[in-house]
Order: sequence, then C-alpha cells, then structure tokens
Amino acid sequence: MAEAKKTALVVDDEPDIVGIVKTILEGEGFEVTGASDGLEVFPLLERRIPDVLIIDRMMPGMNGLEVIRRLKASPETSAIPVVMLTSMAKFDDVSEGYTQGADGYITKPFTKSQIVNGVKLVLASRPALKAADAQLHAATFLRACAKLSARTAELAARFAAQEGLSPSAWAYQGLETRLTTDQEQKGALKITPEWRCRFHGWGVDFQNSKTGEQADLAIGPGGRCDSFDEGRVQAFVQNQARRKADFMDLDAVIENHSDAARLLIDHLSRQGWIEPARAQGEVTKKELDAQLGDRWVVSQKGSEMLQQI
Repeated sequence: MAEAKKTALVVDDEPDIVGIVKTILEGEGFEVTGASDGLEVFPLLERRIPDVLIIDRMMPGMNGLEVIRRLKASPETSAIPVVMLTSMAKFDDVSEGYTQGADGYITKPFTKSQIVNGVKLVLASRPALKAADAQLHAATFLRACAKLSARTAELAARFAAQEGLSPSAWAYQGLETRLTTDQEQKGALKITPEWRCRFHGWGVDFQNSKTGEQADLAIGPGGRCDSFDEGRVQAFVQNQARRKADFMDLDAVIENHSDAARLLIDHLSRQGWIEPARAQGEVTKKELDAQLGDRWVVSQKGSEMLQQI
C-alpha cells in the first residue's frame, strides 16, 4: 500500500506567498491546503488535522500568534507542529513567536531550502509512528474510540431528553442554530449542572466542571451522536490520561509522534474495526450531512474484537 502523503496547511494573506509555499511543498510530496486568514484555520481543522501548519504572523481578521494561542489551548489541536512565516525578524519578534508556541520560525523573503528544511526540522522533532507500533497500539486506540463513542452518545441522550428531543434531533437543532447565528450554543444539565455542553465547530464539546472530564462529539450524518474523528479521539485520550483515568501509555505515543492518531485511524479502518458513519433512520438533513465527512463509528467487527480483549 502506498504511503499516505504528509499534509500541510499554509495560511497567509498574500495569495502569492501561499502559492509559492504550496508549490514548494507539493514538490516534496505534501498534500497542501491554503487559507488567507487566521479565522479560516479552525473550520479547516474541523475537517482535517494537518501534519504541519505554516502561518503568517500579521494578517487581518486573526493574526498568527492568536491562532497559535488558540491551537495550543485545545487538546484537539495542541500537538500540531507550527512554523511561523513572517517578515518580522527582530530578536524580540522571534522570541515571542516561540514563546507563544511556534515550533519553527522562517523570515521573509525566504528560499526553497528554508521552507523545506524548516518543515523537515519541525516534523523530525516528532517522528512518524512506525507501522509496527501502530499495530501494537491499535487495540488500545480502538478501545478509546469505543469509549468516546459510548460516552458522547450517553451525554447527548441526557441533554436531548431534558428538552424532549431525540439525540439526533437535538444535535441537528444545536448545530443549525450555531451555524445560523455564528455563535457557540451552550447548555447545562438541570439535574447535574456540572455537566455542560457547547456546540463548537461541527460538533459538541461535553465537559464536567467538577471532575475535568471532557468528551467531544463529532456529529455524524443523520445527527449521529456516537461518531468520532481523529482529532476528538486524540483529545479524549489526552483528557483521560491527564486525569489519570486511562490511556496514559497511548497518550505518550500520540504526544511523541506527529501523525500517530491518523495512522491509528487508518490502521483500524484497514482492519475493518471502524467504518464511516452513515445516517440512520428517516430524519436526515442532506445539506448538513454533506459537511459531516471523516466521521467514524466502531464496526460490528470492531465490537467483536473488543469483546476478545
């Protein structure tokens, strides 16, 4: 099987810069997506977590430093390697970039070798997960997927019940309201108010303010509340490990390898242990569902595998 291409997200308000960097990296075998504003980054990350982010410092809308701060504050995106690309070359500027969380710093004007070597250096600090290691940790990662799936389904059902809705109707309603108003929708359980929800991006974040537990739902087609994606499983593993509840060894593997979660998802898919989420039942919203790609659920084969562990 051919090796999956590395992915990069390039963000700069100068289209020529995006085009040049894109051409350079595609020549090195990368699959590259471009954006012109920091605000465009987060919707793109909802669809796919890149292996590296290359971002300008000064941009309208949201500058590069603010993007980095937000990325590092979220367990779903904190591990993305970031290269800052900017004309601000003074020592204090460079120092601030690294302080805010940049892993590399390239100043404009730049050369092809600076882009190539800078990206390689950043990625080398977190090497790729070997296929043998992916196989070794696959069962534990599958268990994390199943545990997250069950937890989000349970929590969505509890939030939906207090509003007299089915989980799928509740998920659709919250997502549509967020998209229409362009504002995050928040709520709390009446019986246990420490449990709170927040419709964010194309999913729902569930968090317990007392225990610190967090389980993030990637809403699936048909308003599915048992679906997940790469970034949210990674965030769940990190949260469980930080609270010393589970998955400490798996968290260390993901933390130390730039593409571990993606490779593990790919491995589970090839084994048939997970499968693409598909709408269930009659109530579907095709326009919304079309945006809910790269969602997975544990397959029957995967469930049988877990019973043997």
